[in-house]
Amino acid sequence: MVLTSGLELPPLAPSLMASLRSLGYSVEAALADLLDNSIAASADTVSVEFAAHPEPYVAVVDNGEGMEEQALIEAMRFGSRDPREARKGKDLGRFGLGLKTASLSQCRSLTVISLRGGHVAAAEWDLDACEERGTWWLRRPHLTDELNPFLRELEAQGRGTVVLWRKLDRLVPPPSRDPERVFDSAMAGVEQHLAFTFHRFIHGRESEGLHLQINGREVPHLDPFLEGDPRGQMLHEEAFQIDGHTVRVAPFVLPFPSKLSQAEKERAGGHERIKTGHGFYVYRGKRLVVPGGWFRIVPADELVRLARIRVDVPVELDHLWKVDIRKTVVEPPRELKENLRRVVGDAAQRSRRVYQFRGNAGRDAHHRPLWLQKSLRDGAVAWIIDRQHPAVKALLTGDPDDTERLFKLIEESIPFHDIHIHMSADRDIGSTESSQDHAQELEDLARRLVTAFDGNPDARRSFLENLGSIEPFSRDPDLTIRIAASLSE
Repeated sequence: MVLTSGLELPPLAPSLMASLRSLGYSVEAALADLLDNSIAASADTVSVEFAAHPEPYVAVVDNGEGMEEQALIEAMRFGSRDPREARKGKDLGRFGLGLKTASLSQCRSLTVISLRGGHVAAAEWDLDACEERGTWWLRRPHLTDELNPFLRELEAQGRGTVVLWRKLDRLVPPPSRDPERVFDSAMAGVEQHLAFTFHRFIHGRESEGLHLQINGREVPHLDPFLEGDPRGQMLHEEAFQIDGHTVRVAPFVLPFPSKLSQAEKERAGGHERIKTGHGFYVYRGKRLVVPGGWFRIVPADELVRLARIRVDVPVELDHLWKVDIRKTVVEPPRELKENLRRVVGDAAQRSRRVYQFRGNAGRDAHHRPLWLQKSLRDGAVAWIIDRQHPAVKALLTGDPDDTERLFKLIEESIPFHDIHIHMSADRDIGSTESSQDHAQELEDLARRLVTAFDGNPDARRSFLENLGSIEPFSRDPDLTIRIAASLSE
């Protein structure tokens, strides 16, 4: 056995701090990390405040339990908690780095003020001071006039914590001619990101009752699943055991977007979110970590865009899900992938059915469409005009060859590409005519068709009785009933 000697080799403070600033936090993800701490501290009110004048700052103020001096100092330590330590309940932390790395990714000065049991504690990391000294220099700031407004907020609440960012070199890079515009632009996506990430905490249906504000404006309660909407579908929830802990999976299928009101679309996150936000929604302790995507389990074709799979993962399984420091990347464990593949297959199929039903809206077994789908080689399809359709047969009074050439020209000129682009954007296809013109055109068409049965009263009566099952009359049942009644007189 060979004995060796060693020495302590601590990292260089300025160098490591500079490196940790490059972990890839967005401002939205950084603020979400701070809210994790507020929720872990049992806060039910959190306010995000920011302004460009007199000096740009961002502050997160909560009414959580607060910290005494020694607890605050420990919280300011890099790597203050062992990631292997078991977490429970609302403890959304993991690496003991979030508060520091998230904050310093956006600013050079991080100040934390906390009030607990009537005692105020304050500590500050300032990168300029650390670089000047070349050490891990944690300041103990005086509560100056600049910090007093935040202290007064805490005193009004009786407890809580303020996390204050200053020297915002990443959010408002110097020099900036219009810092207010630059700042507002940098913070533009914060509200929706926080609203989604914490939508199961924010006060609303079946929520935890968290009141979240941004510059005094209440953040709305969103729901990417539109849970409870009678037009949507919630499939059977399933539960799986992994390492003695329960993972719950609940599939949802949204209603077709054109059936949603504007308020319902906003509740789901807006039109673009409905269009692109399909896939798995992974929650770690009810906090959204992955807002969509399929983990390469199923191909993400356009027809599955209405499928959403809610996956609830307890914080005790972080090691299996490979949760990163920013809590923005996870990978499902092998033990769960097969179960997820089975569950998502059903949800994806139901999403496709919604689109297929929409594409055949208004048809049933008794309706006769004008267009027929014809299968070609290699799985391709084409749409042709049904020559046996009653309306077509009634119009075949001229030269059959000329009519056939016209039909083929129409069939070969269908604007498939334009229709695909239009439907991919979840937009309806409507009539180019006014309602009055449409009614007159439909009635005129019916009158022309009826003349084909002159001299055959039984066939005429049968035709009028079945008029509502024939396109284009089947698209307007009420008007068709009135037309058939008038032609029966």
